[in-house]
Amino acid sequence: MAGLMPRLLSPLLLVASLAATVAQNPASSGICVMSKCGSELAGCLMDSVCRSWVSCTPLCGPANLECQIRCGDVYKPTDASSAKIDEFSECIISKNHCVPQQKLNCAIPANAKAYATRFDSASMKGTWYITRGWNPLFDCFDCQVHTFTFEPTAAKPLVGDLKYSVKSDLSCTSNCAYLPREVHQSFSQDSGNSGHLENHNNTLEEMHYSDDWYVLAARSDTYALIYYCGCNDAACGYSGAVLYMRSPHFKDLAAEDVEAIRKAAAAAHVEGFNLDGMCSPEPLSCGAQVSEVPPPGAAVVHI
Repeated sequence: MAGLMPRLLSPLLLVASLAATVAQNPASSGICVMSKCGSELAGCLMDSVCRSWVSCTPLCGPANLECQIRCGDVYKPTDASSAKIDEFSECIISKNHCVPQQKLNCAIPANAKAYATRFDSASMKGTWYITRGWNPLFDCFDCQVHTFTFEPTAAKPLVGDLKYSVKSDLSCTSNCAYLPREVHQSFSQDSGNSGHLENHNNTLEEMHYSDDWYVLAARSDTYALIYYCGCNDAACGYSGAVLYMRSPHFKDLAAEDVEAIRKAAAAAHVEGFNLDGMCSPEPLSCGAQVSEVPPPGAAVVHI
């Protein structure tokens, strides 16, 4: 995701993977965690942030992926306060493989080379809003504001400061409180396809994640429709898509732009992917009340 933040994804998917693994084979998974990562688990349980995170998921049940990911959204901050979560995740996923990697299938869009020779990644400089998202788990947060800089001499010249808001109470419909979140990503450009942006070769601390963004439609300084595939030590093959706009309001697009986006989504030939089926993140939340601490029970959503 653009909206699916890879450095955040590993801990989120860890929750679901660990719950499913323990349910299927509690003895072996429990032995692995306790024998290989006992000190990290103890450190997590002694840390208030990590303890809240691991205390949330049992309320979901092993089959409720949306609830488990919601726990991560709410209780896993994107700053240094989540250090114990990161340490525990790194130990049981990347170092010791107590949780097997989930194998998913990201379909490469048929029009992945639509901008093979005509996309300038420097055109992404500045601030963009996500006005449409495809993957409901990762692309539909309210107030997604992404600001990019471009450093021509860097190995990954396009650098993104990706901010989004997590609604504290999903049942709230007005005057809602939000939890601020922020992550960073950097991209290089595929030499054989200028519309393919790559974020590869990341570290153990980042769960070795990689992201591939495909520009399916774009108009300079107006919009960019991006489809992505991602992989990390917790899950490989997750996918999604977002519509970036300079304006926070989809209604500001010209009719011909909307039609071009609709055609590009259809031309991807990815099952279920179409403009009309994408979610509409709420831009008004950018000015909403910000809460640094989630209210009790905020993450529990039995879907």
